[in-house]
Amino acid sequence: MHAQQILIVLAAAAVTLTEARSFIAPRQQQSSAACNQARLAIVTALAQTRNSAGDIADAATQSAAEAGLDQAGAGIRTIAQAIVGGGAPPADARDEVEAGIQAAGAALQNGDQSDQAVTSAAASLQKAASAGQDVVAQC
Repeated sequence: MHAQQILIVLAAAAVTLTEARSFIAPRQQQSSAACNQARLAIVTALAQTRNSAGDIADAATQSAAEAGLDQAGAGIRTIAQAIVGGGAPPADARDEVEAGIQAAGAALQNGDQSDQAVTSAAASLQKAASAGQDVVAQC
């Protein structure tokens, strides 16, 4: 089930990024390949994080991590809709992605570090955070 969700997210991201290419602001056009690569990297890393979070043994940790991932995902959807619609990504949506990543990170930090799913989710989330910083820098 998680693999199917990941494929759907990746396909949606690819379509969004392809459609967004024609709407990218001049600054973004100069680095559109790097920008799109960073966008794809954050979506991919968040999907990997969600996949690992689904295997967390402790229900409270799993729920808290998934709530943060839901928040980050909502921000990404808002950004994608703005890009596809020809607008600039709203700053509050970036803030929402950041807050979601931080919330998921806090949940994972407080989780049982002997649970492989917790450490795997935390590693993927760190990749998402890094990719998010790349999006800000490249886009």
